[in-house]
Amino acid sequence: MRRPVAFRVHALGVLGVLFLIAQSAVAQQGAARNIRLLHGFLAGGNVDLNARLIAAPMSELLGQQIVVEGRPGAGGTIAAAQVARSSADDYMLFLAAGGHASPPSLYRSLPYDAVKDFTYITMVTGNPYILVIHPSFPGKTVPDLVRMARRDPGRIDYATAGIGTGMHLVSVLFQSRLNLRLNHIAYRGGMATPTAVMAGEVPMMFGTPGEVQTQVDAGKLRVIAVTTAQRWKPMPDVPTLSETVLPGFDIRGWSALAASPNLPSAVAAKLNEAARTALNRQDVIQKFLAKGSDINPTSPEDARNFVAGEVARWAKVIRDEGIPPQN
Repeated sequence: MRRPVAFRVHALGVLGVLFLIAQSAVAQQGAARNIRLLHGFLAGGNVDLNARLIAAPMSELLGQQIVVEGRPGAGGTIAAAQVARSSADDYMLFLAAGGHASPPSLYRSLPYDAVKDFTYITMVTGNPYILVIHPSFPGKTVPDLVRMARRDPGRIDYATAGIGTGMHLVSVLFQSRLNLRLNHIAYRGGMATPTAVMAGEVPMMFGTPGEVQTQVDAGKLRVIAVTTAQRWKPMPDVPTLSETVLPGFDIRGWSALAASPNLPSAVAAKLNEAARTALNRQDVIQKFLAKGSDINPTSPEDARNFVAGEVARWAKVIRDEGIPPQN
């Protein structure tokens, strides 16, 4: 008796069948290949943690191993370019982070379109950026920091993971809206920035909760504001920039799951179903929250539209603030 199609899909590994559209000889032979989930940052950073947190439950649901691989460099564009050039049968996914929206306007030459050259599966996370300072920094509040920066323009350093990263653009926008001039110090990788602030190399940074939460809990960093319009539930006593010095300021970090540009819509829908099922599990929600991120599952269309909106939003910031183009 012929087995039901649903059973055969499970036995072969869901994505093995989906990526090859049930016609590949590999799938017909019952071989299961690992799926590669690429991102553009160093191991241990917030994006890497988010990639691993979504890969684990999706692997369970799909019956096929998803292996997370970081391709750091050039603001995440190295990993993005690799996925943009991939085909549907390359078993390759991509976790785009907030910094994915800036390269189209920031780099002189980019080998892909940040929206058109990807099939967006779902949004994964959303989180505020958190303004942290070294505990010894004399400015204990955001108004204190603003007064000091206005008194000595260009004298206060701030750390980021590089030009065009989310933390850099938030910092630029913060300065612009307040007519401040701070001194940018770029480090390699998101986790290098809180290390620099803890060591006293620089006094401040905008980071994601996943990058700074452990150090904040240990008293090695001090939080003075979050960038979302409303206070963040895990930090209810921390004021927003909107309620202190920048009414209406509302910026958040994000991550989105994507794949190659020619992925069939039916495959994207199946991947979306698996990702949303994973993200709606209470144990997964709690793991993301413990690492400083709120989950944000969406439809493929909503994910694509959100990223397109972010590309347009940051293009205006880069243009208006005169951020120089990068090679």
